[in-house]
Amino acid sequence: MKPIDYTIEPAKGQALLNFQGRRLPDKIELYETTLIEEVRQKGQMKLKIDTELNADFRNLLIHGDCLSACAYLKSENIKVDLVYIDPPFASGANYAKKISLRTGNGKEELENDTKEIGEEIMYGDIWQKEDYLNWLYERLLAIRDVMSDNASIYVHLGWHIGHYVKILLDEVFGEENFKNEIIWYYEDKFATGGRSFDKNHDIIFWYSNNSDDFLFEPIIIPKKEASKRALRKKVNGKTIDVLDENGKKTIVEYTEKKADDVWSIPRTVTQDDDVNYNTQKPDELFKRIFKASSPENFIIADFFCGSGTTAKVANDLGRKFITCDIGINAIQTTRDRLVKANAEFDILKINDGLRLFRNPAQTVAKLFSLLDGYKDKSELGLGEFWDGGMINKRGTFTPVKFIGIDKKLTKELVDVIIEEVIGLEENNQEEILTGNGTEDKIPNVKIIYAYKQPDVNQDYVNKTIKQSKKTSIKAELVSLDELLSQKADVLYTPDNAVIEIKQYGNLWNIEIKKYFSSYLKNKIDDFNNKKVKSVQKTIDEESDNDKEKINGKPKIKISESGLELIENVQFDTLLRKDGIWTSDLESEDKAGVKEKIKAVYKLATDKFKMKIRNIAGDEIIIDSSEIIRK
Repeated sequence: MKPIDYTIEPAKGQALLNFQGRRLPDKIELYETTLIEEVRQKGQMKLKIDTELNADFRNLLIHGDCLSACAYLKSENIKVDLVYIDPPFASGANYAKKISLRTGNGKEELENDTKEIGEEIMYGDIWQKEDYLNWLYERLLAIRDVMSDNASIYVHLGWHIGHYVKILLDEVFGEENFKNEIIWYYEDKFATGGRSFDKNHDIIFWYSNNSDDFLFEPIIIPKKEASKRALRKKVNGKTIDVLDENGKKTIVEYTEKKADDVWSIPRTVTQDDDVNYNTQKPDELFKRIFKASSPENFIIADFFCGSGTTAKVANDLGRKFITCDIGINAIQTTRDRLVKANAEFDILKINDGLRLFRNPAQTVAKLFSLLDGYKDKSELGLGEFWDGGMINKRGTFTPVKFIGIDKKLTKELVDVIIEEVIGLEENNQEEILTGNGTEDKIPNVKIIYAYKQPDVNQDYVNKTIKQSKKTSIKAELVSLDELLSQKADVLYTPDNAVIEIKQYGNLWNIEIKKYFSSYLKNKIDDFNNKKVKSVQKTIDEESDNDKEKINGKPKIKISESGLELIENVQFDTLLRKDGIWTSDLESEDKAGVKEKIKAVYKLATDKFKMKIRNIAGDEIIIDSSEIIRK
């Protein structure tokens, strides 16, 4: 489906921060959006959103990028009343989720006592500063476009980039709409030492959409220690002491105070709330924001949902929510958390043509491993612009540039890349003697792009290079989607399961007999190999018994049933004709890190679909018609 463009309003304030590659976007694209699941605690169906603003609103969990989510909201005439976002901090780190086997206390225990088998990257926070500011600037403009007139936005940042983003926020929302710089101080962070003071706080910038019309309710919090002071009041605009009948100051003991702009809230998440997500924030932080800037039934939006705390706390406090994320693991974590919190919501998938391997960070990590003969740029002596190169049969190599998940291939971007291609030739790259006795330079480069519908095609690239008359190097466009499709057998080998169905009276007994994931098998093998290397003892030096152990402990092995690889099991017994998944919440089985799935389920029908999710987030759907009954 061809996306539909719509215009977004320009920023309110003056552009004070100029940076390389600064873009001034005036439109974002509207893509087809599909309803893929309805979560209803009592089984009621979705009501169509009316053209009237926010009529018949349903809570939304959207799988897609912030820009696309905003385009969808605008197309449906949905306005949000409060925004909280916790975007990447440009911290220079990748954030990962620990992957743990579900050993639990089930009927079949594993031989080893180790549960963790590695990590899955949730998102990458490694940016060039200019790229980050461009990325966030576009999304702030789009978010402001779907905020109601009296809405507020809280932007959660770290010390790495917060001062730059403050200037962007002044531009997007106007300096006059800046309300507070809130310091979230957490003294329960582990001390790191080193030659600087420990960094024990985050920054939250609060802006209103309108300087005069916004909501704010003071938050009253307990004082650590009671204090006494004179009672005062205002008379004719002046603050004066309140005197008693003897003409003396009235002294009052205070056990509470109005919260100021420094919030001392522990960052440790309680064991009951912990969802094993690296960047999860405590509920208390969100409660304070929501109570200050939104009454009940207001719509609260979070466009980088992560672990889903925004939606969960909004639901707990009687607010409505819209939340989205581009990573499937974040969507799964949020979905399961909301189900546990008895929330009702729809899950939407934005069909933007962007094919990912779980999430952007893992896609980029996998990308270069799919290129035959790929070498890192440091091995080839390439400059910072190029990501690396592919060694060719004749001894030459092909430089490779991946323009990024979030960038569309535009004419302007192609022009920049071609200048870099010209630079390859002008810099007199080393000539290589080929097998036929001729000297050859770099013959071509590859430009990999993510979006299915770029603004330019191969003909435009060829024509532009020819018109430059400065290089003989060819530039080949490669679609990430096409590359992933070609390597689908490497990335997308589906899991498999053996399911048994037996009838007992009016009920059907569904049992997962066996489950296997080649991806997780490889991950466990890699984990064991790393542990072996870490003990600095080769397998050859070990006895036959020791070969099955690491530091005296058994290696991790997948059990015969493989049930420890499963995180979640869902059933759809409605089997709607429109294909929308509707989980039978009573039969849904979610295994936490210290738990194990039941593996045996009783249904009132033998016609169903069964969704099984492994601990890395990969899912398979099994139709009951495909299961052999016994």
